[in-house]
Amino acid sequence: MRRRDVLTAGALSLSLSAGCLDALEREDAWRELVVDPPEGVYVPPKVDEMATFGTATADGLAVTLTATQPHSFWTVTDAERARADVRDHHAVHLMATVTDLETGLAVPTSVSTTIRSRGELVEERTLWPMLSQRMGFHYGDNAALGEDGPHVATVRIEPTRVETAGAIADRLERSRTVDVEFEYAAAEIESLGRRLIDEDEGRGEPGAVEPMAHDRGSGHGRDDHGDHGGADGHGDGREPALEDTVDAWLGTARSGDLEFGVGVDGPGGEADVVATARTRYNGFSVPFAGLSVAPVREAEFGERTALEERLEADRGHHYGAAVDRTVLEAAPKLAVIVDAAPQLSRHEGYETAFFDLEPATVGVALE
Repeated sequence: MRRRDVLTAGALSLSLSAGCLDALEREDAWRELVVDPPEGVYVPPKVDEMATFGTATADGLAVTLTATQPHSFWTVTDAERARADVRDHHAVHLMATVTDLETGLAVPTSVSTTIRSRGELVEERTLWPMLSQRMGFHYGDNAALGEDGPHVATVRIEPTRVETAGAIADRLERSRTVDVEFEYAAAEIESLGRRLIDEDEGRGEPGAVEPMAHDRGSGHGRDDHGDHGGADGHGDGREPALEDTVDAWLGTARSGDLEFGVGVDGPGGEADVVATARTRYNGFSVPFAGLSVAPVREAEFGERTALEERLEADRGHHYGAAVDRTVLEAAPKLAVIVDAAPQLSRHEGYETAFFDLEPATVGVALE
């Protein structure tokens, strides 16, 4: 059995004893279980239960709203990270996934929420783009929800700033809002389980807990998620296979805990270099990174070409740019360089990952 299978089976079946619950009553006490995390992806200390508020659709996009107990996370600005702590007024950690209905792809954009209860405004904020081991890419923040009762969350989705092509571009070039109605009960959120991952199951070691099941439905319900997650934010959870869409597949390479798949498309003249960036363990696509490529000959790097972030129906989320084919043919290797760390907030297990990465290289063999 793979170690991650052991982690999933053990972590999801292990309930905290009353003594552990007392000792870990404070939200920040969980971090004390991993005092010195490694510089990279590691197994977080807990698995949380999640409530699903609801799902709604608008103009070809689907929004699913979920919540857990509020908890700390890390924001990222350029190469710096800062911890966002829980405040007394925070009632939930609110999460939203935004997917394209036709392709199931997660949409990198800007998402904000305005929440009302009985006609009164109770919360308004722009959600952070986030990454968690069980949920993958999504949006979220700690939020106040006021008193128990019926609530309406108006979710505003801005036009995406990444390159798009084809029919998906028409669906993502305009803003829209969608209402998600739900019933909020503070006692329900407080009753959500929080389960310990034991040291023997890899807590604090390099690795990751398994992603959640992809289909959660649209009703009010519960599910378990590690470090904070939920569904992976990718609709059916499967990004298209990039190697099936290019003329020449150069292969994969890893830098730290980011894995890159690189291909070249287009004969003669300018070639389109395309690259996916995914997490090492769960294979989540990673948006909002700054990437470039450079030819490598005898350990010397040639001129860099910045890659544009893209979202396309047949290739999913990836990065790409036109490069002179003769430059590629003259170099035995091509390097993928991380110029800027992914500008994603992180939950436990990811907060030290994807910084200060060395270039990753693949061999170039073009006919």
